[in-house]
Amino acid sequence: MGLSVAVRGVSRTYVKGAERIEVLRGADIELAAGGSVAVVGQSGSGKSTFLHLLGGLERPTSGTVHIDGQSLYARPAAELDVFRNRSVGFIFQFHHLLPDHGAVDNVAIPGLVARMPKAEARALAVAALQRVGLGHRLQHKPGELSGGEQQRVAIARALLLGPGLVLADEPTGNLDPRTADEVMGLLLELNQEHGATLVVVTHSMELARRFPRVVRVVDGAFAEAA
Repeated sequence: MGLSVAVRGVSRTYVKGAERIEVLRGADIELAAGGSVAVVGQSGSGKSTFLHLLGGLERPTSGTVHIDGQSLYARPAAELDVFRNRSVGFIFQFHHLLPDHGAVDNVAIPGLVARMPKAEARALAVAALQRVGLGHRLQHKPGELSGGEQQRVAIARALLLGPGLVLADEPTGNLDPRTADEVMGLLLELNQEHGATLVVVTHSMELARRFPRVVRVVDGAFAEAA
């Protein structure tokens, strides 16, 4: 089941020495539960920061982030940790897979972090890998997989616990155009199947146009793309 998102008046400022860098400035956006949106913008515009704020990785300097009507950053730290692991699926440009472990063990990690019995976590991992087309690659280590296959492993891992919110930061950035198109198509398919709210940051307008909604980050705020 997807989670709704309401970002209101959010600013994020970084301080480096005497310099203050405002990335987001009073940004507002609402995302419907189960919807899918592509976020585009220039490098350094705040796209990745936005994902970090939604996923509980970074606190806003000001403003509020509500997930399903509850203030995300009003939660105690321990509760926020549980939210990140169980309710959010993260997919990054760099897959962050454990190089000495096979696909099943990599995908099972969120289940193990959630203290799920190992056999149960591995069974879920096998099913997730089969769904993303890697049922024949269960024991292969990342170095034995193509870039597209590694990203599919990362997607399976992100979806293992059935998160209500899936955040993907340039998930096709290191892939050739054909593979990038396939991976983006898979994300949209899984969004339809599982109903998780999907937010994808991409530099590619061509890929972004596959989404029903495209939002551009401009001057620290959000604008609907034409």
